[in-house]
Amino acid sequence: MSVFLDFDGTITTEDTVTHLANFALRFQSKHRTHGDGSDDLTQGRSSTSTSTSISTQGHHDAITEEAVPREHRTGNKDLPSRWDDVVKTYISEYKSHASSYVPCASDRLCVEDEVVFLRSQKHVETRSLGRINECALFRGIGPDIFREAGRELVRDGTVSLRPGFADFVRAALARGWRVNVVSVNWSAAFIEGACGFAEGELCVFANEVREDDGVVLGPGVLAGDGLLVDADDIEGSPSRGEGRNLTNSCDKRDAVSEVLRRQDAGDRPFFYFGDSTTDMECLLEATRGVVIANDHEKSSLISTLRRVGKSVPHVQEAKAGDELVWASSFEEVIGSTFVFS
Repeated sequence: MSVFLDFDGTITTEDTVTHLANFALRFQSKHRTHGDGSDDLTQGRSSTSTSTSISTQGHHDAITEEAVPREHRTGNKDLPSRWDDVVKTYISEYKSHASSYVPCASDRLCVEDEVVFLRSQKHVETRSLGRINECALFRGIGPDIFREAGRELVRDGTVSLRPGFADFVRAALARGWRVNVVSVNWSAAFIEGACGFAEGELCVFANEVREDDGVVLGPGVLAGDGLLVDADDIEGSPSRGEGRNLTNSCDKRDAVSEVLRRQDAGDRPFFYFGDSTTDMECLLEATRGVVIANDHEKSSLISTLRRVGKSVPHVQEAKAGDELVWASSFEEVIGSTFVFS
């Protein structure tokens, strides 16, 4: 049996992209000022930093227009403003695409129409990734530094893991199951650090950062083994010809299929856990899917699934034959028979 978990908003209680970006801004500020950004990388947070969440329908459900803490501007005056532009441009382009798309959300009443819409966002996400690379926010940050940042942000409470996560993973591993993380996050190493498991216990499939220039590449590209290798027809892909970046629902679906193939488990059942519409295709193809939501009435993914005709009961109310449920924590999943029967 294989288990696939999304990271942002599923393993964690909220999206971590803002925290990851702020870490990189602190790193660049220290590196520029002191010539060495490897020490105390996660320190220097500003208690005055504020953010206003602007919802979208994909991975960046929690991407924000954030007031950059003043200390980030010291010694690197251009980068914070350039990063602000990257965020604002993405939000503007996404809103424009979603509002002009036909059919509109209220008229997309079947899975097929919603999947076409989700896949249509790829060009918006690819352009945004190109701007992230031009910004060079992650230049000079290697995988070990990303891992330590993930560990430290969890240790100090900036990033919170969802209750029951570690116990759930241990229970799955004890049964001999493979546990995989599939994420559109920018750094697989950051995810590894945040999850806190030993090497080999969790397999993380996510984008990776090339240290020398900070370019975000698709999963496996740095090792010469790209997971998604049909990028030749994706104009603007930073890893074109090597393996496309993982940014949307179709990419996640293809990544899961390829991982199962490589694990010789292509025809075997699998579980999938996710919180956003980026996870929708995987949830619907899984043998059993678990939507993670703090509040099912406020979940855009649950609303979308119900709009296209899918029933999503709470995990503890699941009946025989149910293939899709929701839960607010891994503790609720462990306490049910939906996964561990």
